[in-house]
Formats: sequence, structure tokens, C-alpha cells
Amino acid sequence: MSSFFPKSEYVPCLDRHLLTSEDLSPIQIEFLRNLNARLTELEVKIKKECLDYVAKGDKRLSDSDDWVEDYEIEYYISFYLDEDDPVYDEDRDNILIQFSESGKHGHWDHGVGDGKDHRLQGWNFHPMDEPHCWLYYYLYDCTHLGWINILRIGMIWFDFEITYQKFIEL
Repeated sequence: MSSFFPKSEYVPCLDRHLLTSEDLSPIQIEFLRNLNARLTELEVKIKKECLDYVAKGDKRLSDSDDWVEDYEIEYYISFYLDEDDPVYDEDRDNILIQFSESGKHGHWDHGVGDGKDHRLQGWNFHPMDEPHCWLYYYLYDCTHLGWINILRIGMIWFDFEITYQKFIEL
């Protein structure tokens, strides 16, 4: 996954080692459970939306009367700082991290919306026993955030883009 916003728009992260999973409070664990649940719901919607538009795009490509020669689908998921965070600045975007992914070439059998449990097997220090969706796993295992910054998330924003393409040779 790649970034949509320039790094200069990101909120500085706290040292990810300031909070370990063993130090998480019951309230923090409940926040993480809610985040995982919300991201799981979002993944289902992302997959459905992407597959619907892939079918529409492929149908247009197979229609010889349609002007479209190709298409791309991209989606972006941005995680924003909670407004109660001490460094929140109403004049900034307050982005903690953002992911982007191709919806046309999605790996639907392993990744977003696959319905699989992405918990790292063998982890004896993760505070949650329930299955982890891919986006939640990606947040805690594949980013620089760590628990301390994940707990600072106040909003998730989803953008979906379809680009139809036409090539004209001169």
C-alpha cells in the first residue's frame, strides 16, 4: 500500500515503543476491538464496491461501441488524529497514516475483505483473541504506528476513485 498525502501533512508519531501490548488498559483494548470491527465492516464494503466496478469496467471494455479502452480503480483509507489529542491542529489535515490500493487488481483471496483471520499466529502478547481483519493487522504489524499511535485515531476516511482511460495515437 502506498501513501496519497505528502509526508509533510502527517502528524508526528509518538515513539511506538512507549506502549506495549502488555500495558494496554481494558478501555484501550476495547477501543482496538471496536477499530477492528469497524475496519472489518469497511473491508466488506470495499470488496463489494470494487468487484461491482470491476464487473462494470470489464463490461465496458468488452463493448466495441464504448469509448473506454481501460480503467483503474484506486481506494484510499486515511486515519486521522482524534480531535482530543493534544497535538490536534484544526488548521492541518491531522493524518496519522494513509493506505492506497488498487481495487481493479485487488488480492481478494488474501487481503482486504477476504474474511480470513490475519492475527499473527504464535503471538502470545496480542491483547485481542478475536479474528483480525487485514487492515487492522496492517496497522499494527506493517506500519510505524505502534499501539500508542493507533490509539490516537479519531476518524477513518475512505476515498474511492474510478479512472476511465482512452488512448489516441497521432
